[in-house]
Amino acid sequence: MRKEVLVTVKGTLTDERGEKETIELVTRGSYFCRNADFYIMYSESEVSGMAGTTTTLKAEPSRVTLNRMGVQELRQVFEVGVFHRGNYVTPYGSMFCDVLPHKVEVDLTEIGGSINLEYDLALDHQRIGCQALEITVREV
Repeated sequence: MRKEVLVTVKGTLTDERGEKETIELVTRGSYFCRNADFYIMYSESEVSGMAGTTTTLKAEPSRVTLNRMGVQELRQVFEVGVFHRGNYVTPYGSMFCDVLPHKVEVDLTEIGGSINLEYDLALDHQRIGCQALEITVREV
């Protein structure tokens, strides 16, 4: 059963110099379970710099798949120790988006919960830093 939820996405990027930049988005979204996997869907906003894009997260016990469609597009898979290369498409062109996760925690139930990801991030083969992503879902 699909339900309306409040989704909080907090991303913290730590660059090569140890400097941190944090962005937080709180928005309404939808949430449902299918075949024991949880799905979170929400629309991006100006806060994330991706207005006009819909993000869907598929959360399995040890893997999370992010799929963005719209103005910006990306499919990215997060599995501890598994390198994944996605093609990040923006209105300004496309580039490779590489992740190597060292933490993938999924703690979701029918009423909500959280996903915590930590991974090394590179764009077009240039290491950007370490990204921590905390996603929480709760009933409205």
